[in-house]
Formats: sequence, structure tokens, C-alpha cells
Amino acid sequence: MDKNKFVALLVWMTLAVAGANAGDRVGDFALLDHVGKHHQLSYYGDQQAVVIAADSSQASSALENLQRTHQGKNLVFFLLEDAGTSDRDELLQDRGTELPVLLDEAGLVAQSLGLDSVDAVVIDPAAMSLIYAGDSAGLQPTLDKVLAGETLAALNIPGLAQESAVPSYVHDIAPMLEKHCAGCHHEGGIGPWAMTDYNMVRGWSKMMKEVVMTRRMPPGQIDGHVSVPIEEEAGLTVAKQQQLVRWIDAGAPRGEGEDPLPNLIFNNPRYTLGEPDMIVKVPAQTIPATGVLDYRYITVNLNLDKDVWVRAMETIPGDRQVLHHVIAYVSSPADKTVRGRETGAANGDSLGGFAPGRQPDVFRDNSGRLLKAGSSLLLQMHYTTSGKETVDETEIGLFLYDEPPEHVMSGGVAGQRRFLIPPGVKEYPLEGEQLVERDAYLYSLMPHMHYRGKYMSYSAVYPDGREQMLLSVPRYEFNWQFNYQLQEPLFLPAGSKIVARGAMDNSARNPFNPAPERPVHFGLQTKHEMFFGFTTLRYVGDSPYQRVANR
Repeated sequence: MDKNKFVALLVWMTLAVAGANAGDRVGDFALLDHVGKHHQLSYYGDQQAVVIAADSSQASSALENLQRTHQGKNLVFFLLEDAGTSDRDELLQDRGTELPVLLDEAGLVAQSLGLDSVDAVVIDPAAMSLIYAGDSAGLQPTLDKVLAGETLAALNIPGLAQESAVPSYVHDIAPMLEKHCAGCHHEGGIGPWAMTDYNMVRGWSKMMKEVVMTRRMPPGQIDGHVSVPIEEEAGLTVAKQQQLVRWIDAGAPRGEGEDPLPNLIFNNPRYTLGEPDMIVKVPAQTIPATGVLDYRYITVNLNLDKDVWVRAMETIPGDRQVLHHVIAYVSSPADKTVRGRETGAANGDSLGGFAPGRQPDVFRDNSGRLLKAGSSLLLQMHYTTSGKETVDETEIGLFLYDEPPEHVMSGGVAGQRRFLIPPGVKEYPLEGEQLVERDAYLYSLMPHMHYRGKYMSYSAVYPDGREQMLLSVPRYEFNWQFNYQLQEPLFLPAGSKIVARGAMDNSARNPFNPAPERPVHFGLQTKHEMFFGFTTLRYVGDSPYQRVANR
């Protein structure tokens, strides 16, 4: 066998689904459909079968007929658009079908399932195995046998995977990992393992493929088809996804050349923004090994003898295992309490905060927030127990202006606090809105839910009735609460509304759900739920000089 054919055979053997024999394991994957909804294969493990057909008018008609025939049975039907050749708007026009169309922009799912060689596949999502691969005419008898509980043999086998060049580890893969992954995955970083050299990467390569195919990594991915431009948008480009998976499927070869990864240097500074002008040390908090802990409200005197303006704030957790979040409220000399504690979104001025995955608070465009002389910080601190007693010593770094900035930065929330989610519900919709009473510029959006959070989107509804999608997070992750920064601030005229729409998953299919058998209501603890779409904005004409004059 010549070298090229051997490489092609190796690629074929190491695909997530290599061939199409009954019982072959299917690699998990996640794709967005034509309306931006997130679908992950393993999520449908409570169904008897998942049917996926390559998108065409013939396949669409066949699947629609099958869906009608088997209405109410535990079967899920998808069309798949390979390689992202169609624009989503085009897919929505004149489709004449309600079947979800999965957009395989990198073409990796079609390749792994053999849909570049056959018309359709049937998958057992509980066993994550392939039941059938063939033409659409074979779907009806296959599904009849599935529903009857029969053991099946594959009726067709896809051809050999198309030959393609294997990327170079030194020139292609390592530079990609350096740019997109090693910032977290290095010694002392927040990643669970370090990309120290080729051997470590090769050892973790199959897991790397899985987290890329399921959109888990890089974290914080959004639906880029509908969102306004976001700074540092997470995710690999289509070309990089293809390159990485092709290299892994080829056996992650080392190749020639010096490995760049051992030479990478990471400083791991305590504060990523540099040395703070003020460091606020939170009094040590003893956290017991077990139990549910009430929120703690801790007042820290700043000892300010003059007004100062904050340009950024960064929180350094003492023990990340137990610190769930911190919200820092400004407590003025006249009022050392904050209204609305019981709602989890108090009405006092919030300076910033910390949650897993959240970046430091940086106020852009020469804007800031005022700390008056004599002010204190009132810290809302939420802890969860970890099984062993510990002491948390968190600190907060404040970065100050030398002179008052030109603008004042403010915050808000579009949320819902009254709801009761029944047990077992896979998708419970929620919605909240924030009225923008004066002309303003919107800077950032931060979705916040707990373990049952499924997805959230933001839209701006303008006074003339026009609606614009701002951000869609199709797969919300509680452990990665990103504050999404707009590349350019968005002008919102007075009377606009910011609308947050999302859903909760209180079913057993949600692997993070602590109690799918129980109803869930709003509450402060993570066993309860929250639905908050936090915003950061700057009101036009709201200057520091007016703030000082109005004290």
C-alpha cells in the first residue's frame, strides 16, 4: 500500500464514526440549527433514535413524511447542511418545512457520520452508536425495526474518507494552541491540564476533538450569525476546526521541527490589569465543609479622604472552589445599606463583581464610577461548600483615574423574578426587559442563570418598533459567566427596551441539574434559579461634573 492510501486509511479508521457498521460508536457533537438553536447529540439520549439526512428537497420531503408518520414517538429528525455553504437567511426563506436544519459550517459532522457518502443515518443516542447509514428509502423500515426493538445490521457502508493533507504540528497546530488555548492551559493557569509539550497535547488530543465538536471549548461561544460584533469572540474559525480535527484524526503526528510549546512563557500575574492603585482585602471568611450558606454582606471601609474615580476593578478569589460570586456595591457615607438584597439584584450602585469565568470590570471610553470620600464597599458574597472546611481570603484591586473621567458608566438588568419551573421540563421560557429612559450607549451584556440555564439572547426594541438582535448565547454554561463586550458601543435612544429571552432546563437531560424531580422558583441559592440579563451602559449627558454637583 502506498503512503497516500495508508494515510487515507488511517484518517478513515480514526474518524469519530469510522465507517457505518451497526454498533459503531458515534462521537458526540453539537451544532446550531437554521434559527440559532443549540442541539447536542448526547442530549437526545432519552429518545429511541436520531435521524439525520443531508439537506435536499428529496430528503426534506422524506423526513417530513416520517415525522408525521411517527408523531409522538421518541424519534428526532434533522436535516444537515454540510460545510455552511448556505446563508442562514437564505435557509429561512421559502423552505416550506419546519424540520430543523443543522448547520455544519466546518463540514466535520457530515464527514464523521459518512454523510458525504450516504443520504441519511440513524443513530441510537443512548448508546451513541450508528444504527443505519444509507439512502432515505431505507429509513422507514429501519425505524419500524427500531421501534419494535429489533437488532439491526447496517444496510450500507460509506466509502473511504477523502484523502487530504495532514497539518503540521509545528507549523499549524502548536501556533493555533498557543493563540487560542494555552493562555488557560499552562502551568498555573485555570485550565485543568497544561499544554506543556507535544506529548501532553497528543495524550489529550481525543478529548480536544470532543470539546471542539461539542462547542464546549473555547468556552463562551455565541451565535455569530446574529450578534452585534463582540470583542474577543470565542471559538475557532471553520478552517482552524477542520485543521485541528484532521490532525487528530490522522493520529496527531509529531512531524519534523522543534516543538514550540515548551518555550512558551507565562507570567501569571496576580492582577491581569497590572498593579492596582488600591487593594481591598476582604476579612477572612471561614467556610464550613457542608451545608447551604446564606449570602454574606460584608462592609469594607475604604478610608477615602477625597472623591476618587474608578476606571477598572479586578477581583482575586481566595478559594475558587467555594467562592460563587461577589458583587461590590458602593455604600455612601449617608447610606450604608443597599435596597433589594432579597432579589439578588440590589438597587444600589454596583461597582463590579466576580463570578466563574467573568473578566475584570474595565470602564471604557474615558468613563468611570465615583467613590465619594468616606464611602465603603458593601460586598455581597455567596459561598458554596466543597466537602472540606476552608478559609477564603479574597481581595479586590481598584484602578483609579488621576483626574475625573469624561463620562459616568452605569448598569442595569433585564430580568424576571417570578416564575415556577415544573419538574422535568426541558425548556421553560423566560423573558425580562429593561427600559432605557434616556439616550444611552450600550457597552456590555452579561447573562446570568444557575444550573438550569439553557440559553439566553438579548434584543434591542427601538421606539419605532424595530427590533435588533444583540447577542445570542445558544448554550449557557453556569461555570463560565462571560461579560460580553461590544466592539463599539451601541446607541439606544430614549424609550428603547433591552429584552432578554431565554429558557431553563429542569429535566434529567440537563447533566448539571441537581434535582430534576423538584419544581424550581426564583431564589438566591444555586439550588434555586435566577434569570438576569445584566447590562453596562453610559447615559448621554451624564458627566462626572453633574454627579459631583448633584451630591
